[in-house]
Amino acid sequence: MGSIHRLNSNRKRPVVKRLPRKRSLRGYDVFLFFGVSLLAAAIVANSTGLLHKTSLRHLAIGLQVLDGDSLKVDGENIRLNGIDAPELHQTCRDGQAGEWPCGQAAKARLAELVSTGQVACVAHWRDIFGRTLAVCSVGDIPDLGEVLVREGLAVSYARELSDGYVAAEIQARLSRRGLWQGEFENPRDWRRRHPRAS
Repeated sequence: MGSIHRLNSNRKRPVVKRLPRKRSLRGYDVFLFFGVSLLAAAIVANSTGLLHKTSLRHLAIGLQVLDGDSLKVDGENIRLNGIDAPELHQTCRDGQAGEWPCGQAAKARLAELVSTGQVACVAHWRDIFGRTLAVCSVGDIPDLGEVLVREGLAVSYARELSDGYVAAEIQARLSRRGLWQGEFENPRDWRRRHPRAS
């Protein structure tokens, strides 16, 4: 009869060193890599001045007021960022249910404001129509858009990176100024109902 050998469990097995596995890039690794790359590119662009907002300065005499929230300067259309004024042919109702040309009134007020001195605009970006979106100032008025909303001649129009002029609009509503003295159609809705001829 053969003998039975028992394995000695106390016996140490030889240690085999394994080479480290190659790490495969996981989703968060890729995200982290691109995030760091983007941040580095933004820092370089900022240090070289590529991200700085463009500043445009023009004398009021060289400006053309197109409507309550748009200017034309040297052939370039500038839209006041963060506001929406009534369209030129738009009418509104006052407190006595009478109609008044709110679109023309907004344009006249903007023309009056820019006629007081040199207009400076800080361009932020271009909209889908190719217009420059900008915050413009004149004289001691730091923001023309804010004035128009506060006086009730435009509404706050929130866009990306801008929350508009909510506080100025609330002030106009409570004081029943301009558009808020009676009834009006939001300019955006008015444009939908009156599309421009192509």
